[in-house]
Amino acid sequence: MNFTKFLLQTIGVVVITIYYSIVVMAKMVGRRNKSVYFKYSRNWSKGLLKICGVTVRVQGVELLPKGESRVYIVNHSSLFDIPVLLASLDDSIRIMYKKELEKIPFLGWNMKMSPFIAVERESASNAMESINTAIDAIKHGESVIIFAEGTRSKDGKLQQFKRGGFYLAARSHKPIVPIVLKGTHLILPKKSLKFNSGAVDLVIQSPIRIATELNRAQEKELMKRVWDGMNAELEK
Repeated sequence: MNFTKFLLQTIGVVVITIYYSIVVMAKMVGRRNKSVYFKYSRNWSKGLLKICGVTVRVQGVELLPKGESRVYIVNHSSLFDIPVLLASLDDSIRIMYKKELEKIPFLGWNMKMSPFIAVERESASNAMESINTAIDAIKHGESVIIFAEGTRSKDGKLQQFKRGGFYLAARSHKPIVPIVLKGTHLILPKKSLKFNSGAVDLVIQSPIRIATELNRAQEKELMKRVWDGMNAELEK
């Protein structure tokens, strides 16, 4: 019975991903309409969660003023983090993702045509170019999601942060919004293809506004403050 459920879920995930990828790529050819991409990526995410039996409990939406772009700093422990965020946040969101994901058939091709921002982590110049692209996006009313740990956690525990998201927030003078995802590592663990149904908590913490660009010491202090707050929520 469990194998049958797994097989049906896998088929459902593959079918819905291929369907939305083809539809979006067809609509994006020659136009690159970002609002179209945001709409369909949100619909894909909601469908994916439904197929896999995942419900999301969102806390803290009232902390997000309408019409304001921001830098979301999010913990990362599962490939399911992205559909959970896209399905739950009512915002025009650009995600910074590893460029090697573009090699994945359909999903990767889709991402390559998307307004999301590819990052080559091995290239310092490319990483800086990606940050500048993100700064421009935020200044034009879009928000950016940064997985500050840089890679997925194996056990859901918070790893040390990299500075990219904090540098981005300071340069763009936009608020940092920490988001804690709890339970996604149980839905689809790292290095696993088996989906588990269940509930996920998405906890939005209070925005942190940055008035001026930070020096290195101030940046480290801010990173520690955000890390401590997110870790405390994860350990509840």
